[in-house]
Amino acid sequence: MTRIARSPFVRTFSASFLSGVLGALIGAAIGIYVAQTNDPSGWSEIPNLLLGAIYGYGLGAGIGAFALHYRSHAPSAFSRAFIGSFVGLFGVIFLSAPLHLGFFPPLMWGLLILLPPLVAARLLVPRVQSVVHEE
Repeated sequence: MTRIARSPFVRTFSASFLSGVLGALIGAAIGIYVAQTNDPSGWSEIPNLLLGAIYGYGLGAGIGAFALHYRSHAPSAFSRAFIGSFVGLFGVIFLSAPLHLGFFPPLMWGLLILLPPLVAARLLVPRVQSVVHEE
């Protein structure tokens, strides 16, 4: 494996991203189920699907980041993982109107996808790490 793939930041980001995708799929399925049970006409399926996918992604990203760091520092890892993922998620949601991100949806969706795992990984992995030389 390369040195980049063994980096704790890359591992935390990857685990957070992949579990965020799984959380988005589960959240989307829950959103469709809730839409079908509450409104059988079908008009609320897409908004509930998107809402479930977005919140499921934020929750899944926090779970993935926490899963790698729960043994070394469990109580603080839980709060840092979830606060980091939801700060990244809600930061994009709340700042999308002032920053006019609605005019360019690919940028907004890209930020919604990348910021939660990035912020969670940055909060969990120390910035200065000792370099260990392997022989």
